[in-house]
This record gives sequence, structure tokens and C-alpha cells, in this order.
Amino acid sequence: MRRPRPATRARKTAAMDGLNLFFGALLGANLGTLEGLKLVHYLLMIALLAGMVMALRMVSTSGARRQMLMLLGLYALLLSGVVVSPSLRPEGLATEDLYRLIATMFVWIGIGLAIEFSPVSEEPPDGTPLDGAAPTPDV
Repeated sequence: MRRPRPATRARKTAAMDGLNLFFGALLGANLGTLEGLKLVHYLLMIALLAGMVMALRMVSTSGARRQMLMLLGLYALLLSGVVVSPSLRPEGLATEDLYRLIATMFVWIGIGLAIEFSPVSEEPPDGTPLDGAAPTPDV
């Protein structure tokens, strides 16, 4: 059985891009269930979700990584509060739709952080892959 190939920066970036593309589409589908919300609640939900997505992205791109992790934690806490406290739940949002939206965000964050904190091996400068295979030509 072959050992998994070590992650390089390029592979981590590609994994994160693919994850963001998939979950961005999934989040968009979940947002389609919010038509029952009043406009003010819809805008607040969009602001909360956009903040979470931006904070997750900034964890890997910002020099202020610790602050972005703390901000991401704050957004996660706020979103958790929507579940725990019925007074924070937006009127007009079905409970099952809310749970799907929150599950989407937490799975996205969990996988994103796992990718971000996975170890990275640098490829040799000559372009030889770390797994010992012959280099593939650039297309």
C-alpha cells in the first residue's frame, strides 16, 4: 500500500480552494431556504456568515493568524448562541433549515482548520516530487 503523498503548500492551497468552492455553493443552497426571514434578520445572518467565511480564509492568508482564529471563534460562538438561545433565533427561519446552515458552517470550519494546520513538506527546488516519482511536465 502506498503512503499518502505529503502536503505541499500548493496542495494545501488547492485543497482549501476546492473546499471553499464546494462549501460556498452549499452555503448558497442553504441560503435559498431563508426566504421567510424579515429583511433585517436576513441581513444580520448574511453578515454573520460572511464574517465567518472571511475569518476562515484570513487564518491562512493573514499575518495576524492568532487574531483571525480568535475572530473565527467569536463568530462560531455567536452562531452557536443562535441555536442555544431561542430569543436569538431569527423569526421565520425553520429550525431544520437553521441546523443545516449551522452544520454547513461548522463542518466547513472544521475541515478548513484541519487543512490549515496539517504539516507541510517543501518540494525540492529541482521540482522532484517528494514521493520519488518522476516529475510531471508543466502543461
